[in-house]
Amino acid sequence: MKSGKNRRASALAFVLGIVFIASILSVYLIEYSVAELKPRASSAYERSLRMDAYSALNAAVAVLEEYYEIDGGLYATSQGWEFPLADGRVELPRGGEMQVKITDESGKIPLSKLTSENLISIFEEMQFSTSIAQTLAECILDWSDSDDSARLNGAERDDYDDDEAFPPNRDIRNLSELKYIQNVRDYFFDENGRPNEYYKAFSEIVSTEDFEKVNLNSASPQVLNMLLVMEGKTYDPSLYAAIRGKIGSIEDGIVWIKNSTEALNRGASEVPSKLVACQPALLKIEVTIKRGTGEYYLCGYYGEDSQNSSSQSEGNKNNSNSQSGSSVARPPSNNSANVSNDGKRENSAAKSAKTSNASSSSSKTTASLAKSSKGASKKGGDRKIIKIVERGSR
Repeated sequence: MKSGKNRRASALAFVLGIVFIASILSVYLIEYSVAELKPRASSAYERSLRMDAYSALNAAVAVLEEYYEIDGGLYATSQGWEFPLADGRVELPRGGEMQVKITDESGKIPLSKLTSENLISIFEEMQFSTSIAQTLAECILDWSDSDDSARLNGAERDDYDDDEAFPPNRDIRNLSELKYIQNVRDYFFDENGRPNEYYKAFSEIVSTEDFEKVNLNSASPQVLNMLLVMEGKTYDPSLYAAIRGKIGSIEDGIVWIKNSTEALNRGASEVPSKLVACQPALLKIEVTIKRGTGEYYLCGYYGEDSQNSSSQSEGNKNNSNSQSGSSVARPPSNNSANVSNDGKRENSAAKSAKTSNASSSSSKTTASLAKSSKGASKKGGDRKIIKIVERGSR
């Protein structure tokens, strides 16, 4: 009897041991599967958000082209295109929330087009002394010009310490670069390296994007003031009021102006004549897609194609891609491998598959709007998505 009991106890212990080992293996396999599948699911989820973002971007472009045809041009957000998809004309095929906003980047002064005299006039208007204004202007120009010869009050590579960033000899891509420009950083940042009031005022006046002229219809009173200051003229509030249709006569609810003469006829005492136009040169289309806990940000710059338009890096985590040949934006696809937002390399075939999936998953409304976009583009000039900036899901 005792021997039989021992055998049963041994068998039970053996079975329990097998169950224990199997439990450990099961837990390991589950953890391994989760670890393997989670990145794949996350990547697929981000691709889904990304495709929706591109669909929304193309729909926004199509809406802009509709306004171009109806009104004979794009002039100001008062036409109604600031929130192009707010009326619910496009629905996401997979659900979620979509936010699209369009702002006129050319409502500011293009920094790359300013001369030393222009910059000095601006800095003097910002209450800097003439000597400091000259130093600021020449240091900024030395930072961005193509040579290594310092201006009288400027600073070139030889003037910077070895452990400092030195002039890259190209246009400033982001105003945060001012922090690295000798003499300039002392006036635009506090002792902790944070932007001060001078920086904020300057950022409201100038843009680092590449375009030719300021759209008077989108210019703020501060920008209008600086435009006149650069021409040696005096700003009067009647200019802003006339441009916005607050004074003078307007017809058919058209509060924007189509030429400078209209502003004068409405009662503006003085209108800037240099570096200005009455249509946007560059529109910034910001798209945010939210679904569940995921969020994807896409920003497209839409305007006339230019030889000077090129891809630029927007921060350490942003990818910027130049679009050419069409007003319709697509996820980047080249003959060579590309780097995606998650840092992994993908071949062009995979990219093309994404584009195809994006097109098939878009709503019928998006497709029809894209068709109208292509047709309007042929009539409206060579406007298209020039540059795209992306931020992955959060």
